[in-house]
Amino acid sequence: MTGRARWAGIVAVSFIWGSTWLAIKIGLGSMPPFLSAGMRFAIAAGILSALAWTSGVAPPREPRTHAGLLALGFLNFVVNYGVVYWGEQYVSSGLTAVLFATYPLFVLLIAHFAIGAERITARKLAGVALGFAGVGVIFRSDLALDEPRATIAVAVILVSPVASALTSVGIKKWGHDLHPYTLTALPMAYGAVALTVIGLATESPRAIQWSAVSIGALLYLALFGSVIAFVVYYRLLKVVPVSLLALVSYAFPIVAVALGWLVLDEELSGSTLAGAAMVLVGIALATWRRRAAAPRGAGGVTSGASPKSRPTPT
Repeated sequence: MTGRARWAGIVAVSFIWGSTWLAIKIGLGSMPPFLSAGMRFAIAAGILSALAWTSGVAPPREPRTHAGLLALGFLNFVVNYGVVYWGEQYVSSGLTAVLFATYPLFVLLIAHFAIGAERITARKLAGVALGFAGVGVIFRSDLALDEPRATIAVAVILVSPVASALTSVGIKKWGHDLHPYTLTALPMAYGAVALTVIGLATESPRAIQWSAVSIGALLYLALFGSVIAFVVYYRLLKVVPVSLLALVSYAFPIVAVALGWLVLDEELSGSTLAGAAMVLVGIALATWRRRAAAPRGAGGVTSGASPKSRPTPT
């Protein structure tokens, strides 16, 4: 994957997943959470299975691989999305975004111990902290807990970034040789079955209100938020350090704010812009590194480089 393709993928994932918080909230207005999530991933799993079949990507045969994919499906789709869908019934999508902004910190900590090449540095930690503070500034007005169950919902939603961090680091460490279709189709299918069973046990299918809005939100989440975003993200995960790729989650609030301004004609306050600037500076701080010095050639001139080394983004 070329550098330009990597940046295009990062922008695409940031935009798509930055818009899914709002799409989930819209969908919950007419569908119960677990059945909604189950339908989303059932549709996505069907599309991904068809893509895998037409591309000649065979399903794995080793029981050990299937066990790993089952664990991935449970953590990343049942736990991760199940708690988000349930929690957003009682808290705003903005507060959910703030809570999920702890994800890069959990990735940083887990990767430090699991992946030798991704150690915590003071620069990375400062960038993650600044980015999180920026997210908090952007959504400061959404931090109030008005709903009686909001405190419980906050605690439950915080399980999501932990589960997501575990799966991202696990895929980076053990799933490098698996095709993105393999990493998505089967785990989503497992997750869809589990979420649907939970939904049928705790929710009524009669609560689903079919409308153009609810169907549109469901299809957007299935096609863009699940099929496209996850395949692109897992491709990026093969070539980008997981602790740096996790920082794309800080772009989600900026996307949400920008969409509100462009589509819903919402006002951009000075504090929102300041928070967005903090996020961008935090990302830059965590990802920026200096180019390693090249060996010096004859006459004391660095071969193949200019006399002064310039910082370059990873």
